[in-house]
Amino acid sequence: MRKRDIIVVLAALVMGVYAASAATLWAPVEEMGSTWLGEMRFADTLHATTKGMKYWYERGIGKYTGIPYEQMFCSKCHATCESCHGVRDSNGNVVDFSVKMASNPDTCFACHGRQKKAYLLGKSNPELADVHMLGLGVSCTFCHSSVEVHGMHGDFQYMFDKGGVFDVSCEKCHIYGYAPRPYRFIEEHRVHLDDIACSACHSPTVVTCYNCHLSYSYEKYVETGVPVKKAIPIIGWLPLVRDQRTGKIVPGNFMVVVWTHNGTEAVRVDIAQFFPHIVDERGRTCNDCHGIEAAKQLLESGELRLVWVENGQVKHMNGVIPIVEGTKLVFQTFVWDEASNSFKPFKEVVVTVGPDTLIEATSGLTMEDLEKMAKSPEELQSGTS
Repeated sequence: MRKRDIIVVLAALVMGVYAASAATLWAPVEEMGSTWLGEMRFADTLHATTKGMKYWYERGIGKYTGIPYEQMFCSKCHATCESCHGVRDSNGNVVDFSVKMASNPDTCFACHGRQKKAYLLGKSNPELADVHMLGLGVSCTFCHSSVEVHGMHGDFQYMFDKGGVFDVSCEKCHIYGYAPRPYRFIEEHRVHLDDIACSACHSPTVVTCYNCHLSYSYEKYVETGVPVKKAIPIIGWLPLVRDQRTGKIVPGNFMVVVWTHNGTEAVRVDIAQFFPHIVDERGRTCNDCHGIEAAKQLLESGELRLVWVENGQVKHMNGVIPIVEGTKLVFQTFVWDEASNSFKPFKEVVVTVGPDTLIEATSGLTMEDLEKMAKSPEELQSGTS
């Protein structure tokens, strides 16, 4: 056998051995990939179907509008592979696909406007900067896994349906991971770790897109094909509710929607637990939640006025706001006036905190919780009233 033939045979043997070992090495990866693809049900996810918005609309303001969800602009907002992974050229054409695109917060912010507002709020107000995204530079996908985004948990109607769609939690890093632990030698941790969620103390505010004038957006959508969203941004308050799944006190938020279309006028108020996406490592002090005026007022009168008009300006309650079962909340609402390019006062509405207003695995605080919040830290420690 000639030398050249020997080299070819040896090369073939080496390649054969390499191919066999490569196949052995890649077999688990291929099996995992096949399983992963088999479990992935993106077409059923909230991202792909907007079923979460449909659920909220049909149980909320949709009861009054007379317009099916499918005719609303919300139903057009579903995500696609291109919107999450598409690499675009200068003309906006998709030229490639990349996982890196999904890990860019701007990709998520294109749809998640409230989270974008929270992020930008921190950039202009250092005291409201999120310690994770702005402090450490982590992206959305650091916490939100492909498992939840790609629907590998199954078919969900809304966020907390069938046990919950989210994989993320503070505990994954701060108790079971390598991040700083909530040590119990800190007094607030010792007292509250078992019944209050981390975010209730470590979120300085929620961002509320208050008073969505939905009919105005719908009318503009019918007229131009583009919805013009009109709402009042509110920061500085932190409603507290309870997560029914864990029993812990968590931040909440308000969705107040106004509808004035074809002779139908309606206001809908929904209250749900909410993660603000603003985490402050300092946390709250005892005096931020105990002995506060909001708790004293609610305990005395059973009612809180949350939004009102004062000297022509929209005013709202600030600080921690206990949302207590059976109590009343008063909201001033507004409609967008195109002629004056401003909001005009509409109806003042009073809602009772209960099953009709609390959605998505959320319940209100109890009167026992309220009584504790109405007392100062000193009164609680001494046992006096």
